[in-house]
Amino acid sequence: MAFDDNKPIPNKYSKPVTVTPGMCDYSGRLGIFNTFSLFMDLAAEHADLIGIGQPYMVAHSLFWLTVKTRIRFHERPFMMGHMTASTWPVKPTSFRTDRCYRLEHDGVVVAEGYTEWAVMNLKENRLEKLNDLFPESFRFSDDTVRFEGFPRIDPSFDECTSLGEVTVTSSDVDLGHHMNNAAYIRAILGKYTTSQLEGMKIQEMSVIFKASAHEGDVLTLKERAGVPSEGIGGRTIETALLFPDGKPAVLAQIVCGWSELRSTNIE
Repeated sequence: MAFDDNKPIPNKYSKPVTVTPGMCDYSGRLGIFNTFSLFMDLAAEHADLIGIGQPYMVAHSLFWLTVKTRIRFHERPFMMGHMTASTWPVKPTSFRTDRCYRLEHDGVVVAEGYTEWAVMNLKENRLEKLNDLFPESFRFSDDTVRFEGFPRIDPSFDECTSLGEVTVTSSDVDLGHHMNNAAYIRAILGKYTTSQLEGMKIQEMSVIFKASAHEGDVLTLKERAGVPSEGIGGRTIETALLFPDGKPAVLAQIVCGWSELRSTNIE
């Protein structure tokens, strides 16, 4: 969608969302992976409204690059629950910007998070300045979603437990033929059984994207358990999807335990 200077651009984008069966995990609630995917889709829709969506980026040889993302869950709505999903970008620095997300039910926050983005100029193989990307008339919202400092994850997993291998398939890759951001989340969570996930009771998940994986790549998932949490408390697990040379494609931290989460059932 081309940007029209004569039309106001919403600095926040919101829409109603129904938690359909395809968005749920084994528990009948909105899935962790599906929440990440929902927020990514929401970001794409808003970028298109602003005029910096996929058609614009392709035409100018630009590519949105996800640096890291973090989501905190306050509740997990049940199947067919009705939500309002919102997203908005934060005023950028020269080369980075945050995009915030919020999922609400009757004004109560169910999940929230943010993603740090950069833009790669594919022709010149360099990062693009973001101050020049947004339309001049765009007014950034003062609202923000920020938690305690982003987790620092030691990238060395040599002595950590291996949970098995993940082969990147055609269903994992996106338009750029890289492994889709949400597919990394699905790959990590997919190495745990339903009983393990039930015991983990995921409260928060943070992901740092280090290098792109492609179709046919074989990654090894390793786990470092029992790491102290700097944020909301609870037991933490650090994981990494590693290339054969031991370098990470992604690093992730999972905060477990529902002690501070609401137990209300949303339908």
